Amino acid sequence: MEETTAVKRFYHSLHTPPPLTYLPFDVIVEILCRLPVKLLLQLCCVCKSWNHLILKDHKFAKKQLRMSTKRHHLITTSWFLPSKELAIVTYPLDSIPLHSILTSGTRLNYSPIISHYGWNGLVACFDGLLCFLINDQLGYIYNPCIRKVKKLPNVDLPHVKTYGEYAFGYDPFIDNYKVIVVFSYVQVQVQDKSEVKVHTLGTDSWRRIKDFPSKVPCDRGIFVSGTVNWLTSLDDLTAIVSLHLGKESYQKIPPPDHGDPNKLILDVMRDCLCIFSGESGYSFTDVWLMKEYGNKDSWIKLIRLSFGDSRSHFTKILYISEDNNHVHLLLIDANVIFYCLFQIKF
Repeated sequence: MEETTAVKRFYHSLHTPPPLTYLPFDVIVEILCRLPVKLLLQLCCVCKSWNHLILKDHKFAKKQLRMSTKRHHLITTSWFLPSKELAIVTYPLDSIPLHSILTSGTRLNYSPIISHYGWNGLVACFDGLLCFLINDQLGYIYNPCIRKVKKLPNVDLPHVKTYGEYAFGYDPFIDNYKVIVVFSYVQVQVQDKSEVKVHTLGTDSWRRIKDFPSKVPCDRGIFVSGTVNWLTSLDDLTAIVSLHLGKESYQKIPPPDHGDPNKLILDVMRDCLCIFSGESGYSFTDVWLMKEYGNKDSWIKLIRLSFGDSRSHFTKILYISEDNNHVHLLLIDANVIFYCLFQIKF
């Protein structure tokens, strides 16, 4: 019996591969990109190659963002007195209903930035990067995952009395991010003037591009399909002006046939442009979506949201999320928060 067992062990050892003592680096990358950011930061000290991969490899960061479990958050910024310090607070939106949204916030830790001039606030968030602005002139990019803040180069104001509208997006042609600012100013006996400047992350300057083709927008730009889009007025008509980040050229996109409402809000849903429309003091909002970017005939009305007896005047979109063709929508009107849930069917 002992001899038979020994023989079996011998033959088993011949067919059993030795234990794996080395993992190819591409396999390691596939494993690491599936880990949460908090754990990845703890693994930076394993070796130099891991440190470089986690902290400096742009392609790995994008892959990790795509592969990781999507946990939605609402991010707000506040300017605290008397410290004059920017506070960034994140609210988890993993559960519905959202009754605890205003009591479960977590303040993000980073090297504090002090401003004696006030804050414009958050410009946009893209691929986990936050772009925020101070006093129409100083911009910052913040990566909350690695807790690093990068100050953008100062941008020269074209005139003393200047108003600037900023936007932030990704240029797939150069695989990099761009910050755009549309300046508006008034000269004596001259109509309103505008200047548009672009900063590419990693450079140390701003470039001037072709001036804005219409009245300067009064709201933030919306990033969709490699473009930044503003709702503005063109020839006294409401229009969407689109800036192609790769070509740095403009395009006019007609809004949907919405029946001349006094209130329009431009946003993004399902990676498509969407418009919320209604009249001043309205008790409803129509939700429109452009299924094919740039095609004016692809606008469809998804739904009419009713607010009942609560008439809205200054509705602002706080949050949009899609899950299995269901849309979670968070709106704010003064001190009232509206939560809407509806289903999309194409």
